[in-house]
Amino acid sequence: MIPRKLLVPAVVFGLWAPAEAAAQGSPSSRDRFALFAGCRPVPVEVFVTNTGGPAGITTPAVEEMATSRLRAAGIDAPAGRTGGSTLQLSVFVSAQRLSPTAVVTVYVIRLRLLKLVYDQQSDPRPGEAGDAPGAAPEWLNWAPTWETPQQGIGFYLGRDGDPVTSLVGRMLDEFVREYVRVNEEAC
Repeated sequence: MIPRKLLVPAVVFGLWAPAEAAAQGSPSSRDRFALFAGCRPVPVEVFVTNTGGPAGITTPAVEEMATSRLRAAGIDAPAGRTGGSTLQLSVFVSAQRLSPTAVVTVYVIRLRLLKLVYDQQSDPRPGEAGDAPGAAPEWLNWAPTWETPQQGIGFYLGRDGDPVTSLVGRMLDEFVREYVRVNEEAC
């Protein structure tokens, strides 16, 4: 007989464990729609706006960070190469120095995967297309299928941009982890 004190945690763990295993296991239909790309390389578009923020947060620096992480995972694409998906990374940083060592920083970071999707309902050609190999451009659209936005205000003493840069890195790592997990069979 199981003591009463152990019964509740056992039931909670019993309900939690399968859900946790499923989250790490095979991708769901939603995951496949959002991230599956047949393991094709992913081009990156980086947009940085930095008004008074840390000097290290620039378009080339953020672009290099993103490219190096994708390259390490084997999914980077040369700049300017178009494909069925594009990773878009937008970083807005604004900082106000309160003293020689105190800085208030406002940031908005948006990382999203855009996929080229075929809008079958808008296509007047009945019975054609399927996945749209011959679709006209007006029925093909870029749609965000995976997105992770972050925003915040930070008060930093002497650590100018490190927290924002670290957050961008963690967001990129999360994307790479999820993309590789969903595309694992195709890779």
